[in-house]
Amino acid sequence: MLKLKKCKNCTIQFAPRTPLQYVCSPKCGIERTRILAKKKEDKDWKDKKKVMTEKLMGHSDYIQLLQKVFNTFIRLRDAGLPCISCKTTKKVIYAAGHFHPTTYSYLRFNEDNVHLQCNEHCNRQKRGNLSEYRPALIKKIGIERVEKLDADRHKELNLSIPEIKELIIVYKHKIKQLNENKKVLTTGHV
Repeated sequence: MLKLKKCKNCTIQFAPRTPLQYVCSPKCGIERTRILAKKKEDKDWKDKKKVMTEKLMGHSDYIQLLQKVFNTFIRLRDAGLPCISCKTTKKVIYAAGHFHPTTYSYLRFNEDNVHLQCNEHCNRQKRGNLSEYRPALIKKIGIERVEKLDADRHKELNLSIPEIKELIIVYKHKIKQLNENKKVLTTGHV
């Protein structure tokens, strides 16, 4: 006699007739097949939808996606640090604040140009609070790198869609690493 099993559909215990039997009755077998077919259909639709969406995406859509991923990386990289401009450590929403705005395309995704900034006060109300941002940035990365940002701000960044996709992958990987490091620090193990 075979060991009792739990039905993969209704979860009741049953005595299987064969070692490969995984449902208690033909009715549960039909229902389980229907459920699995629906799951496969849903997965196939999600895959097809993803391909169709990517085909419809243009250059600006990919830039927006990269900006979202890049900003997430900056917020994680600087998590726990105070606002670069006003030094607040209050429980507020933080943004990835650009020293030189995103209109300077060459610096838009430059990690030296973007730091944690309180969203409502410095980033929005004070439009970056640059009078406080610059001295703090010099202190953080050094005058040479700040002057390099100033010198490079009028350069153009012309990324192709494949280059943007590659940067998205790079920053998603960096985010994953930061999250894994954070997990190690908070729990002591992976």
